[in-house]
Amino acid sequence: MPVPPETTAPIDPVQEAAAAPPTEHHGLWMQAWKRLQKMPGAMICFWIIMLLILLSACSWLNVPLTEFRYDQTSSEILANPSAKHIMGTDELGRDMLARIIFGARLSIAIGLVTAGIAFVIGTTYGSIAGFYGGKIDSIMMRGVDIAYALPELLVMILVGVLLEKVEIFGQPIGRGTFGILIALGLVSWMGTSRLVRAQLLQLQSEEFIDAAKAAGRGTAEIIIKHMLPNAMGPIIVALTFTVPSAILSESTLSFIGLGLSPPACSWGTLASDGWRSLRTHPHLILFPSLFIFVTVLSFNLLGDGLRDALDPRTRRR
Repeated sequence: MPVPPETTAPIDPVQEAAAAPPTEHHGLWMQAWKRLQKMPGAMICFWIIMLLILLSACSWLNVPLTEFRYDQTSSEILANPSAKHIMGTDELGRDMLARIIFGARLSIAIGLVTAGIAFVIGTTYGSIAGFYGGKIDSIMMRGVDIAYALPELLVMILVGVLLEKVEIFGQPIGRGTFGILIALGLVSWMGTSRLVRAQLLQLQSEEFIDAAKAAGRGTAEIIIKHMLPNAMGPIIVALTFTVPSAILSESTLSFIGLGLSPPACSWGTLASDGWRSLRTHPHLILFPSLFIFVTVLSFNLLGDGLRDALDPRTRRR
């Protein structure tokens, strides 16, 4: 007697389309990485950034060089660059190279954390506006327009002044690292929110989004699992430009005396200290400014490379 063939339950095409990922994200990221490797300028900037992050990590580890950041030698005050002190010493006889390596911790950390704040706030805000659209989108975007109209430097100064009297564990946070992060975070999320909103509005008309809605997927699940992965490329590119902007803003505030206060050490505070001896000992401002310049340029060029590597029009090349 012939055995009847096995039968399976019919699969709902709507549920199948909603459950399947719209694109192979892993493969797309690998292709983007391969395209990025073919860009010598972007790869050089990538490894420079990795080296700077490694230098900033040295201050957290027991690296002998960073131990000299507080060592004061009265006989070597304001020494010019030499074999013993490659970048010279400051007005207290401290080695500038060790100070710059130690200052990288705050400068790089402020840039990366600010980009993280911009990602969280901007992505959340833009996702809500882009997903619901209509009046909600209009009202939320008018709020972004108002925030854009406020001068960034003025907002950062006001935040620092308002937080000057706020204390945590007996220490004022207005000119501390936490206060700087709050100030930079308040002025860095608007561009990300607009970008996310535009990407989600564009994805609303895609078939896999309609299938996910028809399958009864929740709003958060549709946004997190279906929309944001397809919009992540432009978001990451935007964040690479947020990092250097935050480093420059912190350096500007520290340079004009409204940023980090001693004993906090960043490239901006080192450049501010070196300004007083510009004519007699230019190395005090030259080397911190050089590190700021190289870091900002590297992030900007890497962002340009990522934009080309993640461009959908180049995926078949």
